[in-house]
Amino acid sequence: MATPLCYNSIWFFLCEDMRICVSRSFPLFFSLSPSTSLPSGSFASRMCTFSPVAMAVDTKHADLKAENDRAKLVIVGHRGCGKNRTYSVGETPDFTPSIRENTITSFNLAAKYGADFVEFDVQVTKDGHAIIFHDDLIIAEDMVPSSIGNLTLEEFLSFGPQKESNKIGKTLVRVATDGTVSVWSATVEDSLCTLKEAFEQVEPIVGFNIEVKFDDINPVSQSELERVVTAVVQEVEQHAKARNIFFSSFHPDAVGLLQKSQSKYPVFFLTDGGTHLYADERRNSIEAAMEVCNKSGLQGIVSEVKGVLQNPNLVAQIKKAELHLFTYGDLNNVPEVVQKQKDLGVDGVIVDHVLEIVTACKAWVETATLEVLSTSGLEQPPSTECSDIISQI
Repeated sequence: MATPLCYNSIWFFLCEDMRICVSRSFPLFFSLSPSTSLPSGSFASRMCTFSPVAMAVDTKHADLKAENDRAKLVIVGHRGCGKNRTYSVGETPDFTPSIRENTITSFNLAAKYGADFVEFDVQVTKDGHAIIFHDDLIIAEDMVPSSIGNLTLEEFLSFGPQKESNKIGKTLVRVATDGTVSVWSATVEDSLCTLKEAFEQVEPIVGFNIEVKFDDINPVSQSELERVVTAVVQEVEQHAKARNIFFSSFHPDAVGLLQKSQSKYPVFFLTDGGTHLYADERRNSIEAAMEVCNKSGLQGIVSEVKGVLQNPNLVAQIKKAELHLFTYGDLNNVPEVVQKQKDLGVDGVIVDHVLEIVTACKAWVETATLEVLSTSGLEQPPSTECSDIISQI
């Protein structure tokens, strides 16, 4: 029998074997050691994929639970339900239907597909509003690039599809790595949005990985770092409610500021893992990322997946340092690559193909469950119709 306790809108179940299972309004469970503190907004780094197996709380299913623990992996939808591609000359376009990235529609579809979190990029306008947009520069057909920090909120929202049917926004274009310019469109369109709108309109069951964006090439002043971080943190504190959140940034000074500015939400340092080199040495390896985390008291690293696959032994070092590890990159859209990372001990993956990866993870959990049941002679433990809940998501 499990003893329930509700804390900050999250249900904690203290089981007979003294492990803690956790749920938020439906059976998304993860495990914590009995000594784990439970601050408001604490990060569920071991959140599992949807599975009735995690409902097991009685001690006779200890082997089953242990196997399920090993199958857990946090799935994060990249810019919602996947990034929009730009193509250089000679590249073959992917004609798969697309949804405009970093929009309410994309975030909610990722939630429906079963993502635990959605990742998106936050910048701050000239008049202090936190908005969601990935690129360093926003460009219309006039080919005059503008940084978000030089635009007002009204000017930013004038780009792209408009909320009001009687308005026509400025047509967005994107520039590929070889300089090829193309109109930025998607099969399913939606308007650009603010961070406040995301909190208000995205399904509350999905968490937010808020990447705080800065210019990737040019130096950023301390005053600009503080302006952006302050605006973002204030917006989060005002609108987050009980939503699961963690921050991330590629800027090594920004993550330190994020950690100092608040203590409620975890902060992860983003790194290319050595796949791309920068003038700032702190950005050039996973080992350097670990030093940044140690110096600033961060909770984890988000690395380009190639950096992890090229140095798999680093996963154990990261775990020894008591840090969480997530990855991003195109290879995360390959189920076999994701499974390899799960086996290595990676905590979560940021993916474009949300439904495909969520489906693969469910299959791994089910396979692991059947293997344990067949070798232990156990019956499948009872659940509260988690499979019915999954089908409704």
